[in-house]
Amino acid sequence: MTEADVIPQLVEFMNVLLVGISVYFTIVSAYLVGLHVFLVRSGFLMKLVAFLFFTLIFGFLMQFNYGVGVFHRGLVDTLALLEQTSGLSPAGQAALDSARSGLNAKVRTVMWLGSVATYLALFYLTFFHQWGRTTETAEAEGAQP
Repeated sequence: MTEADVIPQLVEFMNVLLVGISVYFTIVSAYLVGLHVFLVRSGFLMKLVAFLFFTLIFGFLMQFNYGVGVFHRGLVDTLALLEQTSGLSPAGQAALDSARSGLNAKVRTVMWLGSVATYLALFYLTFFHQWGRTTETAEAEGAQP
């Protein structure tokens, strides 16, 4: 593989990453809307089925994210090998330096932490949050809001 083969693959990786992030936001947003509009009035079994389905899709997305990261590391390793054997153009060197700076690892870490936080928040909202409970309702029931 040459640098001319690797650089377009790295650019395409960025496109795939952005599409993956868009799909992630779409799925989480759709679940939130469904939760607010439909699941709030559903029984436990329906909430469980919806959350298990969400878990399946979310797991698939996380596996996809992991696979894309492995592919990206392979492309970076290829650039590093090319740097040692034949040298790199300024564009190739910039891509390699960017990968070596740790920025990619930071982005992956933030994505994983954000995904875990989102999953836990949606778990809480699905099963434990008191939807539609206002201060007046709580006071009428003699409880804290």
